[in-house]
Formats: sequence, C-alpha cells, structure tokens
Amino acid sequence: MSDYAQRIIRFVRAQVTVTTEACTAEVEVESPGLGSFTRSAQGGTSEADQLRAAARASADALSDAFEADNATVRVIGVQMVDAVPRKAVMVTLAASRGTHNRTLLGICDGEAYDIPTATALAVLNATNRFLSRR
Repeated sequence: MSDYAQRIIRFVRAQVTVTTEACTAEVEVESPGLGSFTRSAQGGTSEADQLRAAARASADALSDAFEADNATVRVIGVQMVDAVPRKAVMVTLAASRGTHNRTLLGICDGEAYDIPTATALAVLNATNRFLSRR
C-alpha cells in the first residue's frame, strides 16, 4: 500500500453527551494501516458549546493521527450558519505540518447530519487535502 493511501483519514463516529451542567464530545477517525484515533472534549450545554467541543475533539483526533508527520490542528472558530436555504456547520482551523502553516475553512450540511457528525465532517473537509499531502 502506498504511503499516501495509508494517510487517508476516514470518519468513524461522533457523539455529544449533554448533562445539565456540561457536554462531552467524542470523535473517532481511522487511518488504514495506522488504526483508530478517538479523542474527547468538554464544553457547556449550549448548541455553540457542543459545536466547539465536537470540533476540538475532531481536531485532536486528527492531530493524533498525523503525529508522526508533526502535524497539529487547532480550532479557531465553529458556527452553525444559514446557507440559504439550509443550515451548515462551518469551521475555521489553524493547521500546521512541519514548517507549513495554514488557516483552513471547512463546511458540512448541518441538516443532513446530527450536530457532532456535521461538525466532525466539516473539520475533515477543511483538513483533508492539507494533511494528506506528502
């Protein structure tokens, strides 16, 4: 299998558990040949807090998957936006890999998926080309 093929990241699952005081987001991604990477992040109970927790968990899972390449992904912002006529999750990320730094933008249909899944897919949308390059 080529090195490029081994670096493909696939979304596995995302969920947010909300209590009366906080939320916990958990996101899992996998890379053939490298295995599964699961991270969690905590936040408040509002929809915005849930979006941010899911985005942070996604970014942390991707950072773990690309740790050998000295890559990191950090959430700058995430928001549910009205993308007429639908809603969409939009994320802005700061990504670095070696000496290359980029600000990335990702988007996912916010009505086709639940909030944690749409958020994780928006993070993957933002990072897929940048992180998969050699």
